[in-house]
Amino acid sequence: MNKLSWELIQAFSTVAKSGSLSKAAKALNTSQPTLSRQIALLEKRLEITLFERSTQGLKITDLGAKLIESSDMMLQASEQFMRTASGSTLSLAGNVRISANEVIGLYYLPEAITEFNQRYPEIQVEIDISNQSTSLHKRDADIALRMFRPTQPELIAKRLPNIELNFVASNDYLRKYGHPQNLQEIEQHTLIGYDKDSQFIKSIKQLGFPVSEKDFYLKTDFLPLQIELARKGAGITITHKHLINQWSELNEIMSEVTLPHLELWLVCHADVQHNRRIRVLMSYLTIYFEELLS
Repeated sequence: MNKLSWELIQAFSTVAKSGSLSKAAKALNTSQPTLSRQIALLEKRLEITLFERSTQGLKITDLGAKLIESSDMMLQASEQFMRTASGSTLSLAGNVRISANEVIGLYYLPEAITEFNQRYPEIQVEIDISNQSTSLHKRDADIALRMFRPTQPELIAKRLPNIELNFVASNDYLRKYGHPQNLQEIEQHTLIGYDKDSQFIKSIKQLGFPVSEKDFYLKTDFLPLQIELARKGAGITITHKHLINQWSELNEIMSEVTLPHLELWLVCHADVQHNRRIRVLMSYLTIYFEELLS
């Protein structure tokens, strides 16, 4: 049997996991005919049938199923190979991809990355905005700004200053409906909270204030929209204390109520921690957030 190329094994693994040629072709950014030829070539070289073909599509055979674990191990080894190679880069020229959530990405990173690019113009920064945890193992990002401490031992994490939270409302809203003085009075106001994410409700309950989804008249999981609704006078929400002073129309209310803070962590994979570009950006972001939030 001739040596197998990684491309054929990757094709098999992707088809096996997705269950269809069309989905696998989309994931691999190739065409269905090309992928079908790769699977046929792999079967020919292995001299076994990996998939049963029918009008309903592909169904993996028992022999094929036994190979999935081995192909996964090869995929993980390939990813580690790429991370290690990237981590050894000494040149500053090139790309660094950073992942952050909506609020950090929209209200903090523009200033930080603009200043960074002026200082290091040879580094091209790519920014991925998502409230989901981007995979650092698969190199979906090189660096991540996260609101929780990672538990995976292969990740390197730097603790940044906490982000303090406060209740806020616009001047127009407060003129119309008054200033709530405590958590009991806030129940009579229009609250802006999360839709599917229960983080807001959990935070309030920690203060001993019984609330439920029905208490929120405006709901969205898009955090910047919560802020914009409050700016326009739609109701009361919770946001980063650091951001309140950016908008003259917003007022901090009930400042005596201490809300749970948000943790902020700067994270990368151990395999790329020595990459010079990644090191430089992580060092810059550490100083930036320490000066901004301390």
